[in-house]
Amino acid sequence: MTNHTIDQLLAILDAPTQEGTSAMRTETERRQAAMNLGMIKDPAVVPGILQRLRAETPGCGVHEDLTWATVQHIDQALPEVLAMLSDPNPHLRRTGAHILSKVGDPEHLDQLTPLVADADFDVALKAYRAVANSAGDQADKALDALTGRLGDGDALQRDSLTAALHRFGEQAVPALVKALADTDAEVREHAADALGHLGEDAAPAADALADLAADDVAAVRLSAVAALGQLGEAAVPGLQRLAGSDDATVAAVAKRFLG
Repeated sequence: MTNHTIDQLLAILDAPTQEGTSAMRTETERRQAAMNLGMIKDPAVVPGILQRLRAETPGCGVHEDLTWATVQHIDQALPEVLAMLSDPNPHLRRTGAHILSKVGDPEHLDQLTPLVADADFDVALKAYRAVANSAGDQADKALDALTGRLGDGDALQRDSLTAALHRFGEQAVPALVKALADTDAEVREHAADALGHLGEDAAPAADALADLAADDVAAVRLSAVAALGQLGEAAVPGLQRLAGSDDATVAAVAKRFLG
């Protein structure tokens, strides 16, 4: 705990940062001030924390510590955090989603799901995790929102969505199997990749993946057989069939998994 008052801690946060300059605060001092504000059990700290959170550069250490401090006071901060989700500023939408991903309360799911389709890349990435962490007993609703973004963006965005889907384990399998039949080849490819990342939890998808390995699109065929190979014993019959595929690449990958 700190010997500083709330006003003193907020003043430290307001000081510019320059390492080694006595008239300015170091990054370490500012981060410690943010942490101390989070540990003070007094709702009077909340307006000051939120004001600094809005002003701080996203992604820096001080911003992350202010995020932590906000989570410690989420009961008082919640109305403003929820309001961030619809703010025109993408920095604030991202910050709101980031905070709620750490809270993980299913009561916030309906406010979070629209952000998985946010036009801002960073907002969408934070929303993927927030929705996954907030699903609770509403997994079907969360999965419907997340699988609706399959095929979006670049490799980083797709990997982030795959990681969010992984949190559901076998619960994600039916929604992902359904996506294997999508008319968009990129959606089919991404759904197969996501099933592969589930490993043996995705064993019920083995037949669907084996069938997808005959897709008209080469990249989808490759993703399907590669995913199938991650499913353990359930994959063996499908891999044995694909070892005789007319697609030399599919056949080679299947044979490699079979050993």
